Amino acid sequence: MDVKSVSWRSLVTSEAGSDDRETRRIALVTGATDGIGLHTACMLCAAGYGVIVHGRNESKVRNAVDRVNESRAFLDKFGEGGVVGSYVRDFDSLEDVRALARDVLDNHPRLHLLDNNAGVFEPERHVTTDGFERTFQVNVLAPYLLTGLLLPRLATTASRDDDVTHNEDVRVLNVASISQLPNVRFDNINAERSFTNHDAYCHSKTMMKLFSFELHERIGRAVELSSYDELGDHAHFARTSGSTELATAGAQGLGQVLTLTCDPGTVNTKMLLAGWGPCGVETFDANDQFELLTAAKFRDDVASHGAYHVNQTVRQAPGEDTKEEREKLWGVLEESTGFKYPI
Repeated sequence: MDVKSVSWRSLVTSEAGSDDRETRRIALVTGATDGIGLHTACMLCAAGYGVIVHGRNESKVRNAVDRVNESRAFLDKFGEGGVVGSYVRDFDSLEDVRALARDVLDNHPRLHLLDNNAGVFEPERHVTTDGFERTFQVNVLAPYLLTGLLLPRLATTASRDDDVTHNEDVRVLNVASISQLPNVRFDNINAERSFTNHDAYCHSKTMMKLFSFELHERIGRAVELSSYDELGDHAHFARTSGSTELATAGAQGLGQVLTLTCDPGTVNTKMLLAGWGPCGVETFDANDQFELLTAAKFRDDVASHGAYHVNQTVRQAPGEDTKEEREKLWGVLEESTGFKYPI
């Protein structure tokens, strides 16, 4: 059987291997088999999260499951951390992205954190079976599609939050990079005119940041529009989104989904070593993603909401200067994936 088509739950016998406990917070980390993704998954486990591990290689996913569960044994202060799901899906295929979303929706009734961490740095131009240059598909189209498919589940989870405990604090982190291009090259989205590995990677991270900005803005607009519906926000989303889950969550749930984007830091991952050489910190010091996903200050500081962060500091916020470009990009992502967000 082709490993890319396989979906499986990790085989853990302890209570940590189930996410049916109401107090357990659940985090999905894409690309969690090595580098910053694996480190972040281990940190989340150690902090008491139920972690969903994703990767494209079965043996690496199994190894990552063991590594994440081992981190619980050494560091978990709360006794609740552990792998609650593990899935082998290759973002070279958009159908695999949809399948990962189904895996999560079918097996995990709550989802608090989505870390869109998976990414590639390709030495040569490669076109996927979906017809897209691989860097663009894996680094941009896949997180756009996955986030949209999981957004109703994130919103229903957030709808249970309260202003005191924030037990259902829900966040989406879209991992960009400090290595970006000044603008989106709409005439070279698929690197069909020209390709270099650095340009393709930097281009994809420019688009990742702008996608995240536009997601933040669209969530805000959807919540505002729902407030004008005389039948109420739940009826509004039932009518406009076609999603029963989003209709149940309503404005309270959707409006509580915090979106952030970041440069993960200059870290000596395989990707950095392949493209730039050893010029960063070691992976075990790469805590920016973990902090952005979990630290209360990013939820409490409105300036952080929707913003792009470098070294855990706001570097750029969504604004009118990016509006035309990000809206045009959203149209490209929508057409390329064939998926329209339910907001």
